[in-house]
Amino acid sequence: MIIRLAVLIVFVAAMLAPVSAHQREGGYLYRVSTARAETGKLEALLDWIAEMKASEYFNEAGEHPPFVMRHSQGDQWDLLKIEPMESWTAYHSKSKTKRRAAAREKYGAKAARGFAMVAFQEDHFAFGPPLAELEREFAENGFYHIEMFRAAPGKTGDLIDQRRMENAYLQATGQTTNMIFRRAAGSDIDVFTIGFHKSLEAFAAPAPASDEEKTKAAKDAGFKDRADISFYLRSLISGHHDTLAVKVE
Repeated sequence: MIIRLAVLIVFVAAMLAPVSAHQREGGYLYRVSTARAETGKLEALLDWIAEMKASEYFNEAGEHPPFVMRHSQGDQWDLLKIEPMESWTAYHSKSKTKRRAAAREKYGAKAARGFAMVAFQEDHFAFGPPLAELEREFAENGFYHIEMFRAAPGKTGDLIDQRRMENAYLQATGQTTNMIFRRAAGSDIDVFTIGFHKSLEAFAAPAPASDEEKTKAAKDAGFKDRADISFYLRSLISGHHDTLAVKVE
């Protein structure tokens, strides 16, 4: 009995190792903003972002610099900004609120110059993977596939499960899995995922698996077959946006 239990523990640990090494979801809170620049102001807005990152603003505010991605093709926004918050209570603690207020007062004129170049912005709060995982992925990759979903009524939980099932399929077929973010507050996006890739070529590369292996992987993940991956997803959503994006340093 003890030997069998030991074998089971080793087997379970082996199965869980890839997930813990590259965690795809979690309870870390982020503010996610999509912004569209004023006509003709995108280049200047990118320069302002670089200027703010090079300043002492984020250090003085006690904030992690945002992860910024620039639209390549797809949705209508120019920039996606992901700001780490950790949790509602941590972000709104008295000490952190005081630091942010002091930094914003000091850098108010510089910040206002950037805000004036934004024609439209939508804020979204989401729970996602640990900050260390997002830092690693952003540092190692420069091309991103972003999918944003509005769940059909009562289907948010099923939609999250579908994204997990698709990750299982992607992992089994040697492809890049997606980070999963679930809505906490803000816009009408219930779930969004980000696939981190080295380049457009890496994103477009075919899966290193045969058709038979793909079919088996789809069934093992809980789908009827490979085609069901898309059909099942479509049965769970009322809206969907795809965007390809690149890194903004």
